[in-house]
Amino acid sequence: MKQEGQEKEWHLIRNDNGEWISDDYAVFLDPVEARLLKIKSKLAGRKVSIQHGPEGSLWCYKHEYNQILTK
Repeated sequence: MKQEGQEKEWHLIRNDNGEWISDDYAVFLDPVEARLLKIKSKLAGRKVSIQHGPEGSLWCYKHEYNQILTK
């Protein structure tokens, strides 16, 4: 049941494979952050998938981001 004043706005982004996902599962990065994340992922022995978003933005999956930064 939808209550008055409560409305979920859906924002979808497309990954590099053409699949649509909710932006709730993405972390948007600037180019410097993306490069640092790639370095940290390599040092942590983890994989990170940097994706290309709308208007040239960069993003990665939130679960990958959290795994790399908590290691």
